[in-house]
Parts: sequence; C-alpha cells; structure tokens
Amino acid sequence: MPDFASLTAQQRIFKVLFQYLDSIIAEGEIDVENHPDYKDTWEFYLRLEKTLYPWLQPYYQNAFHLTNSTDGRGIVICIGNHQFQYAATTIRAIRQVLKSKLPIEVFYIRENDLSPARRLYLETEFADVTTHQVISRINDWHTRFGGWALKPYAVLASSFSEVILMDADVYFFKKPDMLFDDAGYRKTGTLFFYDRTLFPGWETGRNWLSSFLPTKSSLVEHTRWWHFTSAHEQESGVVVINKKRSLLGLMATCKMNDKRERDQVTYKHVHGDKETFWIGFEVMQTPYSFIKSYGGVIGGLGDAGDATTVCGNQLHFGVDRQPLWWNGGLLRDKNKWPDRYLKFTHYAEGHDWEFETSCIKEKDRIREFTAEEQKIAAQFVALDRERILDEERIQKGLWKPTIVPKTQPVDALEADA
Repeated sequence: MPDFASLTAQQRIFKVLFQYLDSIIAEGEIDVENHPDYKDTWEFYLRLEKTLYPWLQPYYQNAFHLTNSTDGRGIVICIGNHQFQYAATTIRAIRQVLKSKLPIEVFYIRENDLSPARRLYLETEFADVTTHQVISRINDWHTRFGGWALKPYAVLASSFSEVILMDADVYFFKKPDMLFDDAGYRKTGTLFFYDRTLFPGWETGRNWLSSFLPTKSSLVEHTRWWHFTSAHEQESGVVVINKKRSLLGLMATCKMNDKRERDQVTYKHVHGDKETFWIGFEVMQTPYSFIKSYGGVIGGLGDAGDATTVCGNQLHFGVDRQPLWWNGGLLRDKNKWPDRYLKFTHYAEGHDWEFETSCIKEKDRIREFTAEEQKIAAQFVALDRERILDEERIQKGLWKPTIVPKTQPVDALEADA
C-alpha cells in the first residue's frame, strides 16, 4: 500500500530539486546533464521523477517539458460516450448563448470510449473544439485510467497554459472567461469552489490529513474537514489552474489519482477526484484559493421535495454572491428522470441539505432568478432538445457533418450502438 507520508516527503524533495534546476535550465547557459557541478544532481532528480511520475514518459522527456509547448487559455472537458449527451449541449451553450470563444479540448481515455461519430460531431459542429485521447500523452500502463481519475491528467496534458476544467454537465450563467479575472486566481494561479455541506461529524478527513501532512497552510484549519462539519470540502465540477505557476501542485494531484494510490488509499478516504486538488496542492505547498461561498441549490420550490424549500442541482456563486454556474446538468435528476428538466425559478443557500431529495431545508435565503437568468436557462433547455434529435441521428448513422475533416471521411462512419 502506498505510504502517503513518504510520498509527501518525496514530492517536497522533488519540488526543491525542480525549483533549483528550473532557474538554471531557464538561463540556458549550463548543460545540467553533462556539467560536472550539476550532473549528479540532475541524475538524482531524474530518478526521483521517474519513481514519482513514471506516466510522464515516453511522451514527455521530463517534467520541464510539460509546459514548454503550452500556451494561452482554454477549457478542458473529459467525457466518454455516455457523457457526450451532456457535453454536446454544454459546448453549444458556451458558444451560442454565452458567446465565449475560448478554445475547448475534449479528452477521452481510450479509442472505444468516444466513438468516431461523436468526435466528428464535436469537432465540426463547433468552432475551435478538438478531441484528444489522453493515453496518447500519459502512459496508461501506470495510471489505468477510469472515471474521475482522468480529470487532473487532462489538465496536465492539455495544450493550454491556463485551464478551466469543467464537467460535461456544468452550465454557466456568465462567460466562463471571467474566472481568469478572479483576484484569488490572479494571486495564486488557481481557483477552487467549495462543495455542499454534508454529513457533519465526519472525522476521517482530518485524521487522514494529519497522518501524512507534516506541515500545512493556514487554509486547512479553516476547512469544514478540520472542524468535522462536512465530509465534503471541494467541488471539482469547475477548477481553474495556471499550469506555469501551479505545475507541481497539479502533479501531486495527479499522483493521488494514480492507479495504486487511488484504489488503495485516496478513494477510500474521499469521493473521487474532488478533494485531491486542494490536498495535492497542500502536499506540494503550492498556493491555491477558494471562492468563499458554499454550494447552494438551483431549481424550483417543492420540486420532488418539501413545497416550501428549493430542490434541484448544486449551484455555485461568484465573489459577488450572484449565481455563476451549476453542475448536474439540465435535468432535475439525471439518474432518476432522464426526460424531466429542472425548474429554473428559485435558488437557495444553506448548510442543512436533504441529501436524498437534493433540497436545502433552510428557508431564509431563498431567492428568485432574474428574468435574464431564467431566459438563459430556457435557451439551454431549447438547445438540449435540439441535441436529442442530433443524438438520434448519430445513433442511426444518419447524422452528417457540414464540414468534413480530411482525416475522417463521412463514409467511414458507422451507426453508434
């Protein structure tokens, strides 16, 4: 079983070596690989890197090459065939309703995880959207990707220097571009969002952190984990990272989602990838910031719950305390009702959640959405209805792109199961 105390110590040593060598390599005057004063240090660095992050090779020569070819800002979304139904509408909403022109990279794991027809749809229906197989850039022999674990690696493998990682079922009320202007992001190079407050009295988180973090930032003692008031701290539906500033924290997050680490340790203590972002940054002592509000609820009064409470999906707020984005998609509950859309009339803040119905019990912070916000949500629903028709055409082999990439002729496409 991986020893997280040892991993933390090793990664902090790696950080010291990386930062020491980085300035020397950046100057370009010394060949650290062959110079007698640096050769031994370089060789030790490479051995430690290969031990900690073996999945970098053969695509990347070493960690210094991770950001050499990255540039600009963009959005990263991870999907498979099932999540395509959410991503197709989300991307159309970003382009047609929110009018964001940020380039988008869609990552999938293996060849069969996203069908050629669906890849072609994403790349031809929308401007500046590309699809990428993550295992062509990250060595899957070590990672054995599945589900949530893909997300931090997709950020690492993306061509962007500054990344908005978002789930396929996330919708914004405002242009996502604005996240790059957040004061906390500008200061630290990262922006995280808090999850709902759920399951108080949970002591596992604090005890686990204490077992492997010899030192921690001042943020930790202010978390709900530390005060046993919630089993959930971070929501990873949206994560913003500047890789040039926060590379080492991101690599530690990836390490927590490695095959052995996630199966034997990480996912036994947390629900998927969510908490691994801020904890990975704590491991590497990399600065990070949170928007200072907890998850609320978006929906309608009494929608499958108490008639006087707001029930629906999880909503997140901006620094202005106004609704910014939500996750869970457009459906009231995509796992229960595949054809029942959310009501977009009210939202609420609070800490007392009815988990089974996804309602906030508190009634003192219930507000109505503005007419403009309701109009935006209605536009999203209209786009999703159109997407359903496209999905039916794809499944029957009837959908044809208006623009055909030279690398993938239309007559090569087959109907999807």
